[in-house]
Amino acid sequence: MSDILQSVIDFWIEVVLLVPRIIFWAAFEVLELALDMLPPIDIVDPQTLSSGFTGDMLYFLTIMEFQYGLGAVTSALVARFLLRRIPFIG
Repeated sequence: MSDILQSVIDFWIEVVLLVPRIIFWAAFEVLELALDMLPPIDIVDPQTLSSGFTGDMLYFLTIMEFQYGLGAVTSALVARFLLRRIPFIG
């Protein structure tokens, strides 16, 4: 008797979960079609971008420790984003 009851419960769980699965599948297909219509993006090599800096710019970026500052600011923004997602804190 418990096997039959478990089978009925499993069936209804599958029926209830069918609607969210269909909605997710449809949204995913629409997103895939929209992304396929976008033109490809040309990716530029960072080495090519940094070769445009003059010696004076590199000197001041080194003195200001731009590499450390960029990492610190990025990690602070990521930490702020994550902390604001925690309930009762943000």
